[in-house]
This record gives sequence, C-alpha cells and structure tokens, in this order.
Amino acid sequence: TSFPKLILTQDLTCSICYEIFTDPVTLQCGHNFCKKCVSEYWKQTDTQSCSICRAPSTADLKINIILRSITDSLKKKSEAQPEGICSEHEENLKLFCLGDQELICVVCQTSKKHQNHKCRPIKEAALDYKEELNPAVKHLQGTQEKLSKVKEEYSKHLNHIQDQTEKTEKQIKEDFVKLHQFLHEEEKNLLADLKKEKEEKEQKMREKIKSISEEMTSLSINIKKIEKKMDQEDNLFLMNLQDIRKRAARSYEEPEIPSGALIDVAKYLGSLQHRVWNKVLSIIHPVTVTLDPNTAGPTLTLSEDLMAVTWGSARRDNVPDNPERFGVLGSEGFTSGRHSWVVDVENQTGWDLGVAGESANRKGDINLKPELGYWIVELYEGGYTAFTDEGWTRLEVLKIPKKVLVCVDYEAGKVSFSDADDRSHIYTFTHKFKHKIFPFFIS
Repeated sequence: TSFPKLILTQDLTCSICYEIFTDPVTLQCGHNFCKKCVSEYWKQTDTQSCSICRAPSTADLKINIILRSITDSLKKKSEAQPEGICSEHEENLKLFCLGDQELICVVCQTSKKHQNHKCRPIKEAALDYKEELNPAVKHLQGTQEKLSKVKEEYSKHLNHIQDQTEKTEKQIKEDFVKLHQFLHEEEKNLLADLKKEKEEKEQKMREKIKSISEEMTSLSINIKKIEKKMDQEDNLFLMNLQDIRKRAARSYEEPEIPSGALIDVAKYLGSLQHRVWNKVLSIIHPVTVTLDPNTAGPTLTLSEDLMAVTWGSARRDNVPDNPERFGVLGSEGFTSGRHSWVVDVENQTGWDLGVAGESANRKGDINLKPELGYWIVELYEGGYTAFTDEGWTRLEVLKIPKKVLVCVDYEAGKVSFSDADDRSHIYTFTHKFKHKIFPFFIS
C-alpha cells in the first residue's frame, strides 16, 4: 500500500511532537495524538483537554487500531527505503518540487505527476526556504524570550505570594498571642478579685457566726442559772431576787445582717464583654488607613502593621511587578461619603499625599495630574506643591505641618489638605468623581 506524502504530513503527524503517530489515540473531539504525547501534555497543563481545540476529553485513552496500522506500515516502508533514494525510480533525490512540496529524482521531473511543476535543486530550495523561515523562527525565539520573562515574573509572583503568606501568618499569630495573653490576664485578674472578695466576706461571716455563737452560749448559761434559782425554795429565791432580776434584765443586741454581705456579682458579670472589649481597645493602635502592600513600589517599604511607609535608596527587586504596584494605596477605597485621615509627616524631607483613582495608570512615566486620576500635594526640597491639570502650583505654607489632615467629600467632589494640629488650610482640589478612589502615599 502506498500513501501520498501530503496525507502523511497533514493527517498522520502528531501536532505535539510533529512526528508520525506512535500508538495513536483519538480524543472525543476527533483529533489524534501519540498516546505518550497527550499524556505528557496533560501532566504539564493539569487539565484533560485537546491541545488543538481545547475541548475536554476523558482520561481513557484507547489506541486507534486502524490509524496505528497505517502509521506502522509507513514507518516500515520508510525504514526499508534507503535515505536519499527515490522509492519509485531508485534514483538519487536531487530536486525539490515546488508544486507538490516533495523531494523527487530527475526521472520524477519528467513524469506526468510533476509535469509543468517548478523544480529546484535541493540545496538551493533548502537555502530559500531557510531564509523564508528565518523571520518566523526569530519571531518564535522572541516569543520564547517574552514567555521566559513572563514565566520569571510569575515565579516572582509565586515566591512573593509564599513570602506574603508566611509573614502575614506570623503577624496574625503574634497579634492573637497578644490578645490571648491579654484576655488570659484579664480573666486571671478578675477571678483573683472574685476570690479575694469571697475570702474577705466569708471571713466576716465566720466572725459574725462565731460572735453570735458565743453570745448564744452566754445567753444559754444565763437562762439556766435563772431557771435554777427560780427552782429553789421560796426563801432562797427571794433572797436572790435582786441578782435574778439583774440576770433576767440583761439585754442582748439582736445582730443584723450587714449590707453588702453577698458577692457583688454584677460587678463581675455586668457588661463583662463590653468592659473587656474597651480594655482591648486600649491596647490596640487605632488604624485609620491600612496600607496595601501589593501596591507598594519597589523603593518603598511598609511597616509590619501596614501603617507606615518609608522610602529607601535600595530597590527591592524581589517584589513582583504586578499591575497595581505604584506608590502605595490604602487597602480600602470609597465611592461615596466623607472620609478623613491624618498622616504623620514630622521629620520627613519629602512626601506625596492625596488620593488616586482606581483606574489611574500606575506604570511608565506617570504624571500625577487630576485628569489622570491623581489629586496630590507634595513636599519636595522644602517647597510645597499641588499637582494640578495646569501644572505645578506652588503653595504658601506659613508653618511646617507635623501632621497633615486629608479630607475627602466624594459627593461634593472635594479633596482638601490642612495642618492637623491647627487646621490651617493647605490646598483643596475640586473634581466630580466617577470611580472608586483610594488614599495615596509616597514617602
């Protein structure tokens, strides 16, 4: 059986390894592959789909018996035929038919099949096609290089995700250890106070009971003596009458249970959780704006509690260049309402503060203008500047602020800056907001 080479190229070649099928399998979509090739492809992609049309397939790969019979016959014929010899005329293959795109001998050139076809010497045709393929190969190499860089960037993202998770998990555990220690200490102190009150009030009750018991003993003795004298003969009774009267007239103070004798349960249980919560708040640093570490540029470093940002001359190349990264934004944005936060800028020689739009460009040469999604005031080389659509606007600041108050009124479209200590005005932007905006910082 003979098979046209065109059919061999298009129908009997695996699109993964580009070789004639070995143990061909047919997926549910109808495409054919080498069994080993498709199995390896699925391992790399972690999905069971066709590499050509992406259609899902079952993992049950059964050999296509008919297709394997054809490919095995072709392989045997190819192995039996000496390389470089025409299988039909047994002449050396010296030409390449441009019409049929196959190697032929000089006899093939005169045959009816290749009549009127343009043919070229093999070496010349190979050189032409190599030159034709060079741009495509260079393009593929460029694509490979780009993919390599993207892969490297993804690897950097992966490592950063792992690093973020490790550090965040550590911080979570440390914070909860502090809370657990605080709560345990509060519980211990409260139980100690309860125990102390219990012991004090129990001691008082025991003393009262002891005193009453002693009083009852004395009273019992007195009653017995009076009864004994009253049982005497009349003359003796009358002789001791005065003493008996004194004994009978003796008064005993009836004890009263003092107020506050019981445990003050309300003191311990009344609004217990609320009282403890207020104490918890006293050890928690109130955070107005939590910074988003995924937006911090490579020259910026955030504190562990995500409340402070510092600029360093050393670039952090270990952070991935994700799309969100530029300056640093607050972790929460807003699309309505009034919001304000205070930024401690004392001892800072330079900073940029304000708000940035969610859709603002963060890559390349960024101009911090309102029309580009930035409403920013800057301190640079001792001078204060507002970035406006017209350019840099110099600001007259009479006193160097230690803290800057940033106020946003979304509906009114205002972003204002003032000295947080004396509320002296620094600058106000006016803009009609349409998208979510975030606190923005560069130190």
